[in-house]
Amino acid sequence: MEHVGELDFYRRVYEEACAHDVVLIEGVKSPITTRVTRSYRWMLGSKRLNLNLQPPFPPAPNTGVRVVHADLTADEFGVAWAKVPLWIRWLVYVAAPIIGLRRRETATRQMLAKRMAMDDQPSQKELVDWSPEAAALTAAILDARDERLIQRLEEELNVPNGQPRRIAIVYGAMHIRAVLRAVTTHRRYYARGSEWLTVWV
Repeated sequence: MEHVGELDFYRRVYEEACAHDVVLIEGVKSPITTRVTRSYRWMLGSKRLNLNLQPPFPPAPNTGVRVVHADLTADEFGVAWAKVPLWIRWLVYVAAPIIGLRRRETATRQMLAKRMAMDDQPSQKELVDWSPEAAALTAAILDARDERLIQRLEEELNVPNGQPRRIAIVYGAMHIRAVLRAVTTHRRYYARGSEWLTVWV
């Protein structure tokens, strides 16, 4: 999932997800995440980009699919966020709106697309840029939430005497690395196919 894109992309993703038996969705409703996500929410006023914020997943689709909120609660995320050094938290609060406004004035779709590429393993740049401070931020925004996602996924996979089911995971792309590690390493699943969806052109 990308959190900024064309509405047709989200329509197709949600239609595909609703064709499954269970959908695991993300989302932390917290003042903290509202501040952090200003880096991409605030750029959407740009007529040049003409992009949209990811709409909420339908809470009760008319397809029989069961929707499961698989993310942390606001209080749980607050505990993880409190472990990030104070100066980093303030830096994120200050930098996020500045980045959002700068992208609103200068970014193009091509510029944004160059930052979207991601493989299932960390890139060389990610490894070189690692630092204890960055690790603390990643632990709160990514790792703690990945752990909860995998927990919820395991619960769905371990239903006693359950029939085989199709489980959709509608999460940001960075979280899928943890999913791939969990299902390929511990359960020895493998990919049988894939389909590309266009976020924007």
